[in-house]
Amino acid sequence: MKPLTTVDSAKPNEWVYPYAKITLAREDDPAILGPNLREADRNEIYAIANISPEEGLNISVSVSDVCYTVRDVETDEPLAMFGTSPSGGDDVTMAAVWFLGSDQMFVKNRMSFLRNSKFWVKKLFGEYNILHNLVDARNTIHIRWLKWLKFRFIADVAEFGVEKRTFKQFYKRRDDV
Repeated sequence: MKPLTTVDSAKPNEWVYPYAKITLAREDDPAILGPNLREADRNEIYAIANISPEEGLNISVSVSDVCYTVRDVETDEPLAMFGTSPSGGDDVTMAAVWFLGSDQMFVKNRMSFLRNSKFWVKKLFGEYNILHNLVDARNTIHIRWLKWLKFRFIADVAEFGVEKRTFKQFYKRRDDV
């Protein structure tokens, strides 16, 4: 079995894996990734705000203090994006965590993605004590992944967003990592 650690490249802020690499997000990443998002991720964006996937990614990036892009190691094409957005007022101890990806992300990267997810959750905590957000109740793959990462589900939020769908509220404390 391959190690559960991230492979650092010679470049700062770049983590290289067998089939993908993670870099800081670039300005054009949302425009490239948006049309290729998984159907469940597109549906979630539409349910919340009835905007395009590209607009959803642009908003996510603009409100985030840290944002990363998963790229194909050979083509450099964006496969997924994720990050954190501070929440909690002046005494910021919480951040909304988000991840949006393409189906292509999981063609070659499924096992590497799972093996390294826990590393990235720890990294995303940064200075925060709590990571949280909502997930569309229809997005069963993300819900299963979040449970595997030991996020706690605390409430169903009925009639959320412009489509008035049910979303599930989740969180994880730094102490739980």
